[in-house]
Amino acid sequence: MKSPLPIAAALSALAVLTAAPASAQVPANLEAVELARSGECVDVLGRLEALDVNLAPLAERSRRLLGIADAIALEDDAIVDSLDASDPVEAAVRAWFEADASFAARHVAAPTPELEQERAAAREAIKTTVTEALTAVQTEADAVIEATGDLTERSSRCAGAVLVRSAVLESCHATSSPVCEAARDSAAVGGPYRFVGSAAELWDRHELRAWTAPGPIGVIPTGELGGGRTVGTTRIGNVVVSVAFAPWLQERSGLSPEAAERVRVLTDSLGFGSAHPDVIYVPSLAIRATLPQALDGESGYLFHFGDPEEADVVWIATADSGAPVEGIVPLAPSHLARLRAGEPITLTAIRESGDGQADALYAIELTSINQSPAVVALLGYMANQLAGDLARLMPPDNPRP
Repeated sequence: MKSPLPIAAALSALAVLTAAPASAQVPANLEAVELARSGECVDVLGRLEALDVNLAPLAERSRRLLGIADAIALEDDAIVDSLDASDPVEAAVRAWFEADASFAARHVAAPTPELEQERAAAREAIKTTVTEALTAVQTEADAVIEATGDLTERSSRCAGAVLVRSAVLESCHATSSPVCEAARDSAAVGGPYRFVGSAAELWDRHELRAWTAPGPIGVIPTGELGGGRTVGTTRIGNVVVSVAFAPWLQERSGLSPEAAERVRVLTDSLGFGSAHPDVIYVPSLAIRATLPQALDGESGYLFHFGDPEEADVVWIATADSGAPVEGIVPLAPSHLARLRAGEPITLTAIRESGDGQADALYAIELTSINQSPAVVALLGYMANQLAGDLARLMPPDNPRP
């Protein structure tokens, strides 16, 4: 979580927060930031395209090996005719299928425990062969990516970005690449790249994604807990703000007595009580905004309900940190009620102007489409089914009698 502005000072400033006039809503530094992004992305996107070319054979090899692994697991010998005898791994798989058919016939004719054990050992051995080949492919791919240096980090500014056409063309010169060719063809419609005529036009491009339907918490493919959340996403130009409502899980042993008591009072008021002896959860918002640079000389961001002059502040974050704005915010009952009622959250950029004053520079109202039904459904899940799911996924160390 990024360090917030001093809350007491910020809340004091809200009493004299001055709203920006409509003409000032386009951030003053937006043009400089977006022209620099568009120029930088010519190089970044070109290198990403070259990386994709280098990784394509490895990706195809990985898909092939995964298909072979599935065939082994299902004992589906339909794949045998497509196996390449000149490839050591595929040749080994072909030999295994032939040997396994012989094992199966012998087992039917005269079953013995020793034969079954031998067959099982051979199956595990070929699985290991394919797994080791997949690991080798991944290791090679990782080395190719590592050799690109900071490309992965820089690509986050360019992936899916809307680019200023003139800045792209200026950086392209005589370069031939898909992004340059797309920028030169002003009549083209569609394609992987999007352009605008000027940076100011970006502020008129709004994309709202409805809050997602929440599902139960569970184990995701990475082995971590996932699900049990609803997410709303708002995009203005290249600024993407996502807000995820979810239970914030914390180990009771890691809380101070004072914090544990505050959480207990909150959860009891919501009907969660002491549902799990080792884990406690509170309704929270996980907030992320792609605002590593100040767009208007702002010093901070308020996430709030209501108008800036009467803001009911949910969270305060520092601006111009060089990284996306990120934080997890436990919700007070009053904020939870407003979220549940479908009131939109607003991001307001502020700049301290001295003598306890603060100016509101620009604001982004976040999507509230499907917010209320999604939040109500997830709160019902937290109050009922979540405790049982947690007990199943994270068995208590000291079960209660």
